[in-house]
Amino acid sequence: MRADRLLSLVLLLQARGRTTAQALAAELEVSVRTVYRDLDALVAAGVPVLAESGPGGGCRLMDGYRFPLRGLRPDEAEALLILGVPGVLRELGLDRAVDAAHRQIRVTAGGTDGAPLVHLDLPRWFGSQEEAPCLRDLARALRSRHRLAVSYRPPDDAQPRVAGPRAAGPRVVEPLGLVNKAGLWYLVAVDSAGLRVFRVARIASARVLAEPFERPEGFDLAAFWRQWSAEFEASRPRLPVMVRASPSALAAFGEVFGQAAGPALAAALPPDEHGWRMVTLSFEHERAAVGRLAGFGDQVEVLTPPSVRTALVATARLILRRYDAADG
Repeated sequence: MRADRLLSLVLLLQARGRTTAQALAAELEVSVRTVYRDLDALVAAGVPVLAESGPGGGCRLMDGYRFPLRGLRPDEAEALLILGVPGVLRELGLDRAVDAAHRQIRVTAGGTDGAPLVHLDLPRWFGSQEEAPCLRDLARALRSRHRLAVSYRPPDDAQPRVAGPRAAGPRVVEPLGLVNKAGLWYLVAVDSAGLRVFRVARIASARVLAEPFERPEGFDLAAFWRQWSAEFEASRPRLPVMVRASPSALAAFGEVFGQAAGPALAAALPPDEHGWRMVTLSFEHERAAVGRLAGFGDQVEVLTPPSVRTALVATARLILRRYDAADG
């Protein structure tokens, strides 16, 4: 930790020129006394730090001194700086390390003026942020290649299963990677049953163990995630529902059903003389189909299956009964 702080200190001095020990202490989140001790350590290591007292004084590097950083071309430095510090790195506890690395690159290899040019906002609109209190412990075990003792809380039976085993309770895992999917974190790890994917928000506790493990040779996290995602999507239950939709309903399909609306509309039959089209939509179960389609009112008519049509009619009657009772 002190080596990182000394590196950050010399880079701060190089970036800012003359500055006070109080400002350095605030930036590094240490005491002023610690800053002075670190400055003495830099001098002992041969870094030409000058400390001047009195009004207008402060700490600075000798004119012309540059901390060496070799091997990065300007375009490589720009590529590393363009994103700033994405929020996912802050969640992993790596923001200070990345800040220090960016500071070193800006000062010694050129690049931008320090303002990130691209901002990543991963969660989709109106998506809720999941709490992942164990995320930093998972990241620490991942970096150190140590086993983890975790307690996993599977989803309720009423909730769709996204990842992880059904059985609750403690288990020892070997972490192989972390994946952020649309703002949600997943842990790829090996337990007694083999390679698994755990939803991090359902990890109730995590403890880094002293036992190291060997990472499987040739394991490719990105390749594994692509294959697992494809298998997961293919394994989800699908209920095809054929509907007859008005032009106004069709115009709202993209907003309501997202990317799935495109293929469904492309495969739809041509419009009739009133612009209505027959479209086959896909849902996970009957309840999901009724809930999504009820919002279209009389602008969508379910043709098949009969069970969804019957359930939608029953839902409409319940809605009318609710409002009739309230008005009466």
